[in-house]
Amino acid sequence: MNGRQLTRSQTNKRIAGVCGGIAEYFDMDPTLVRVAFVVAALVGGPGLLLYVVLWIVLPRGPMRGTPPHLTGRHPAGAIRIAEERFARGEISAEELAQIRADLAGV
Repeated sequence: MNGRQLTRSQTNKRIAGVCGGIAEYFDMDPTLVRVAFVVAALVGGPGLLLYVVLWIVLPRGPMRGTPPHLTGRHPAGAIRIAEERFARGEISAEELAQIRADLAGV
């Protein structure tokens, strides 16, 4: 187990951070999670009820500015940004490999 915990996001939230927390845990785009909850609520599904239950059940995540090595979370966002920069030709393959290696040690 990697020590990650599903929590409500304190840095990526619109209402309570439920969708942001789910997105961070599963390394997804939070907009997709938010759309899924809205669609589930609009089609008569459990979207709103599930959101409220998760709001109550999930603990708050670490506050903004907490270093990644203290949160136990993988810095996937930084790797994704580096991969995008590599795809645009802004950094070399060696630099991308070095970024991945540096972040793996965090």
